[in-house]
Amino acid sequence: MKVLKVLDTPALLLSGRRRVLVVADIHIGIGYVDSSILEALKKLYDVTRADELVIAGDFKHSISAKSVEVRLFNELSKNVPVTLVRGNHDGGIESVRELAVGKVGIIHGHLKPSEELMNCKLIVAGHAHPAVLIRHGAGGIKERVWLEGEFELWEGVKKDVVIMPTFNELCASTAVNVEKPPGIFDVRNFHATMLDGTYLGRVCEI
Repeated sequence: MKVLKVLDTPALLLSGRRRVLVVADIHIGIGYVDSSILEALKKLYDVTRADELVIAGDFKHSISAKSVEVRLFNELSKNVPVTLVRGNHDGGIESVRELAVGKVGIIHGHLKPSEELMNCKLIVAGHAHPAVLIRHGAGGIKERVWLEGEFELWEGVKKDVVIMPTFNELCASTAVNVEKPPGIFDVRNFHATMLDGTYLGRVCEI
C-alpha cells in the first residue's frame, strides 16, 4: 500500500486495493464555515477517487454532543463511506477507537494505541494541530506542517509515525518549534514539511 500526501492539502491517500482518504481535526462548529469545510471535503473525496473516507478524530469541535454537529456527520455519512476514529471531541457520534488499514494504523493521538496495532508499519495520528512558527521581524506566522518520525509506542517497539495537520485551517495550531504539542508523541526529532512539500528540517533544529 502506498501512503501519499495530497499536495497543498492536509490529507493522505492510502492507495492499494482500495483508495482511502484520511484527514484529521475537522472541528465542525468552530466557526461559521461548516458547510464550506464539508463541501471541500466531499470535493477532495471525489477528486482523489477515494473509495472510503477516514477521519482521524475530532470531526466536531464541541466536546458535548450538539445535535447540529451530529446531524452534519450523519449527512456526510449518507453521501460518503466514512469511518470516524474517535477523538477527544467526538462524543455522541458513532466511531471506533482506532483503525488498521492494511499495515497503516490510524489513531487520533490523545491516547496510546492498543497492541492490536503493533503489527502496523506506520501509525497515522492527528490531535497535535502541528505548525511551525516562521519568524520574521519582531513576529512571525504559523504554517501548518506534517510531522514524520520514529517513536517508541510500546516498550522496545518503535514505529514510523505521521502526524497530520488540521484539515480546518481555522483551528488553533501549535508551533512545535516553540512549544510542546498535545498528545502522546515527543516530536523534537520529527521532520517537519509544509503542505506545499517544502522540507523545513527536524523540529529541534528549526
